[in-house]
Amino acid sequence: MARLLFLISLLLYALPGIAADSTEVWLLVPDQKQQLRQAIAQYEEIGNHTWHTFPNNLLLRPGDSSRHTSGLRANLLLTGDLASTDTAENATHYTRQLATAVVRFQARHALKADSIVGPRTVAALNVPPLQRLRQLQNSLYRWEAFSRDLPQPYLIVNIPDYTLRLIDQDSVQLYLRTIVGKPKLPTIVNHTKLHTIVFNPFWYIPNSIASKEILPILKRNPGYLASRDMELFRPAALGGWQKISPWSVDWSMVSTSSFNYRIVQVTGAHNELGHMKFLFDTRVSQYLHDTKDRHLFSLEKRAFSHGCIRLQNPDHLALYLLQERSGLSDQRIEKVMASDKDEQFIRLKKPVPLIIVYMTAWADESSVIQFREDIYGYDEQEEVKLGQ
Repeated sequence: MARLLFLISLLLYALPGIAADSTEVWLLVPDQKQQLRQAIAQYEEIGNHTWHTFPNNLLLRPGDSSRHTSGLRANLLLTGDLASTDTAENATHYTRQLATAVVRFQARHALKADSIVGPRTVAALNVPPLQRLRQLQNSLYRWEAFSRDLPQPYLIVNIPDYTLRLIDQDSVQLYLRTIVGKPKLPTIVNHTKLHTIVFNPFWYIPNSIASKEILPILKRNPGYLASRDMELFRPAALGGWQKISPWSVDWSMVSTSSFNYRIVQVTGAHNELGHMKFLFDTRVSQYLHDTKDRHLFSLEKRAFSHGCIRLQNPDHLALYLLQERSGLSDQRIEKVMASDKDEQFIRLKKPVPLIIVYMTAWADESSVIQFREDIYGYDEQEEVKLGQ
């Protein structure tokens, strides 16, 4: 285990709030159930007080004066972002202490923590406490449903937070940013097990993507497939698939409903799955995988995929799984990680529990309550059910 901790500490992507070169990477996981219940009680109490809202065009910077600072101060005192010792002589002055509280509020809502009260911060401030309470209640219900009988280590993907965490020994031992499904093509919540790594995978493009997104391109330019390292197949007479040239098809006669071809993207610089994918038990065609579009991980909102979960630094997860769960020797692991062999399947001897959850509110590793945007609208749809 010591060897694993050393290697992952070298590879680990920095946790929020921790410097990239920090050796302090192990953060304890709080008692989520207890923290959420405490937050529910807090927001029930907040609901008994006046909650101030602000004009959409409000813009405040430290040092400014505004009649809205008193309402801002009152709200942040209720949420605990501002200490009760804030006693500004001028109630309209946007003080340094109040700016620090705004930074805390922004960080808890995945906003740019710059102390500037602008449109996005105003939008978060204008969310009524009752809505926040419902987020907390829904998240508690979902957590209780998914965390029962959950042995460590386990992997947890929180869809609205765009993150994956590896939890072991009651601490976060690996943190990766993710890209999740678009609202119209959502990532499915699941309580499952990750069991296989595929290195240098082919992408067997789903028919829905091939017929709706690639077919219109083929009608204009059949050479598109070759430029993207893609190959075209049609059903063979004796079963299976036969590779053909896209130039041999009269695409003007092919419609979305009559599309009866398979498109496969082989390994290479254009491969949408990158260098590896991770398979888990699921009723839909979704998995974790690498990506060539790594620049997207720098964005705050990352709901771009067709449902699969893209990982930043997936090699970190692969290293852990190979060392701890595959039964392979160090030499074999090194060879597998460096190999350019196509479609190399490694079945884990010890599958790892994986929970894919949808929690727009939770307690982070510092026991600070976080809120995120309800990107799929589940909080609006779901009836609140509290676990007892």
